Amino acid sequence: MTFPAIDISTKKWVIDDLMEYVIYDEYIYTKKESIFNKYYKDRLFCDGKGKLFKAVKKAEMTESWRNWLRFIPNVWKTKIIFQNTNEEMDIERLRNYLLERISDLEKDDFSREWKADVRKAKTHSELINDR
Repeated sequence: MTFPAIDISTKKWVIDDLMEYVIYDEYIYTKKESIFNKYYKDRLFCDGKGKLFKAVKKAEMTESWRNWLRFIPNVWKTKIIFQNTNEEMDIERLRNYLLERISDLEKDDFSREWKADVRKAKTHSELINDR
């Protein structure tokens, strides 16, 4: 899996959750089951090369030092286990998905700029990582 990757299961984006739709590595920095269930479990992600993966489960990191130092931000992390679906999303389909989701957001300078950037992007990674 090539990062960044984007959740393509969400049908309507919520402005407060925008940062949750794109992932930059295979970890979440919490052990809260509710976070995993809400944003990852059974969701499809398109990676930076257009390949589709499904988040199937999570694995707690087992190093004991993480448990002792879990009060420090980003020390406690949980690995997301992805399953390759052996499917791909072509660049135009991903572009259209993003344009539809951005159109659901408030119409402001940010969303207009974002849409322009999406239209100009040439790769999956540029589409996902531009904002």
